[in-house]
Amino acid sequence: MILPQTISFHSRLFPESSIDIMNASYALCWLSQVPIEVENKESPAWNRGKIFYSTSSDEVADAYAAQFAKDVNNFLNARAKEIVVGGLLLPVIPAIPQGFHRSKTNAIGFTFDAIGSVLMDMANDGIISEAQVDSFNLPYYITTPDEMVKLVERNGCFSIEMMKTPDPFVFKNQPINAKENNDHLRAAFECLIADHFGSSVVDQLFERIDQNEGFYSKLDASYSKLLLLVALKRKGQN
Repeated sequence: MILPQTISFHSRLFPESSIDIMNASYALCWLSQVPIEVENKESPAWNRGKIFYSTSSDEVADAYAAQFAKDVNNFLNARAKEIVVGGLLLPVIPAIPQGFHRSKTNAIGFTFDAIGSVLMDMANDGIISEAQVDSFNLPYYITTPDEMVKLVERNGCFSIEMMKTPDPFVFKNQPINAKENNDHLRAAFECLIADHFGSSVVDQLFERIDQNEGFYSKLDASYSKLLLLVALKRKGQN
């Protein structure tokens, strides 16, 4: 059964003990909110001039990680109420390989940082303000296998029955279809960008990306993609 939901998936969605198997594909990467520290000028985690954390300071990355940990705990607590004892929760989560630095391991992070760079160019051209860029951060986080294991174990409501990670180098050396990737980006993030900057900025932003033939030129073979395919079993007794 697939049901559309308009409330946050980090909280309760369904009646108690009403679900045997639940899939959550590409959900946990979305944070319930941008970490408040990254938009506070007085905070060491202020993410000035950027919209993501992958090439930002450790303080910014730590703020994102803390928000992710809080959200995962809330998500698992909510699902534990909805899934029957012995039932399965099947998350599919974009991730980065263990032990790789966040700035060099995922095309998603690279692309977000590149979009931030284009927005700063638009600020320099007077189309938007630098303050608008400083106050815009994407509520998105890319975890690692070890981090996910620790968060599930800390929560305690589920046991990890299976965790698979497709080869992190399976996409290595394959060229990116720039037009296709830009269309996907626009579909996913147009509303967020339009709400903050205005719809006219969205058009100009993606026009600049489309016209920049070197947009993906720095995305070399050192960047990789990884998915976590996880099977979690609800703990407890009938």
